[in-house]
Amino acid sequence: MKQLTINLLFLIAVNFIYSQNKSNWTELDYLNSDNSSFETENEIPGEFFITLTDTFDYYSNPIKIYNNQGREIVKIVFTENGITTWFKGKKYEQNDFNNPLDPWLLSLNPDYFRLAFECVEVTASDYIVLLNEKEKGYISKSNLDFKTESTEDFVKGWMNVGFDFNRSTNPLRVEPTGTSKIITNELLSKYKIWTGGFLKMKGDWVKIRTVNDEIGWIRWRKGNQILLRLYYAC
Repeated sequence: MKQLTINLLFLIAVNFIYSQNKSNWTELDYLNSDNSSFETENEIPGEFFITLTDTFDYYSNPIKIYNNQGREIVKIVFTENGITTWFKGKKYEQNDFNNPLDPWLLSLNPDYFRLAFECVEVTASDYIVLLNEKEKGYISKSNLDFKTESTEDFVKGWMNVGFDFNRSTNPLRVEPTGTSKIITNELLSKYKIWTGGFLKMKGDWVKIRTVNDEIGWIRWRKGNQILLRLYYAC
């Protein structure tokens, strides 16, 4: 199961440092200052994601997930003081790291609340989702508070927020095939981690524009493995 880290502060730091001292810092300098910290997304074995609908008002209605017997197992409540999570009847406040709810994406911040579940099985009436590494929840197909979202659309949406990739192991290519010509750059010997802008998705490949204005294709997925680091910010 993916252990979520919200990278909003990272993005702010990049922009701040770059603007304060452009003569000594570049975006690639910052991204490569500690290569050991680079981690791609975990594998996505699920069929697709289950997310809240765009019109769902979580300040008026709690978010509820049930077990296979129809009993409430998760409830997320928004209040004036923050967000409270109930898991199997036990209460967890917003910043309680003991909270066992650990889906693919969870940001318990009222200003940029995010929630996405991996759907690992579909029954005649329910979507079965991962609540954490061991436990599952059931979301009724008739529950209008939730919607399905393909892995492609999920990744595409967050790539528009921000992403980076290891160009030494996932090279930029002229065409979206593993045998296509690699686009080289003299900076590759110094920088392994690169970022850029999303242009187009085709199968397991995405067309991007790098920070050096190169246009080419990289893999975003290989099997169930995601080859990018995404930024889950507001």
